[in-house]
Amino acid sequence: MGNKSEFRKICLSSKKVNRYLFSKKIGREILKTAKNYKKILIFIPLENEPDIRWVINELRKEKKSVFVPFMQDLSFKMVKYALPLKKKKFSILEPLNKNETLEKIDLAIVPVVGIDSDFKRVGFGKGMYDRFFAKLGYKPKIVFVQLIPCVASKKLTDVFDIKGDEFISFNVRRKNDNRNYSRFFFIRSRGVFYNKKDG
Repeated sequence: MGNKSEFRKICLSSKKVNRYLFSKKIGREILKTAKNYKKILIFIPLENEPDIRWVINELRKEKKSVFVPFMQDLSFKMVKYALPLKKKKFSILEPLNKNETLEKIDLAIVPVVGIDSDFKRVGFGKGMYDRFFAKLGYKPKIVFVQLIPCVASKKLTDVFDIKGDEFISFNVRRKNDNRNYSRFFFIRSRGVFYNKKDG
């Protein structure tokens, strides 16, 4: 197994991109996927994540039920999206609504720092999404999103890290069908390719 911390650092230090342009393209792909789903967990983006706030508005116009994370202890609970939003810990924006929903989602749009060869998520290292999905009791479709792909050529993740069903980034959209994603992403994208040998 490789070094997840080193991989995370490499992903987070990747070059700056045109966030507006990249986010528009990523958002359009998210909307294509969301067409077939009614109850959707999505995220309110940080500055280094795709700006998909407009996607949330489009989903609501389409009468989808939209939920977002609301931080709670070491994880988060799922609440109905509603304005206004308030900036909380780690500069995360959250609705003022604190009422946890008991509705069952069928799609989760999840931000990533990177993914490894097992199509598993590498996040910021807080483990909030891992804890959330571990206690959910069922598995919705999980779609990872990222501005530019950052992909490891080997397994870096732990057993508790969540595995995605699909990955969307600028000029990249891949389903998890057990292929060699590291090679494929490297050839077809301008993303970061992590291939350091184990020391």
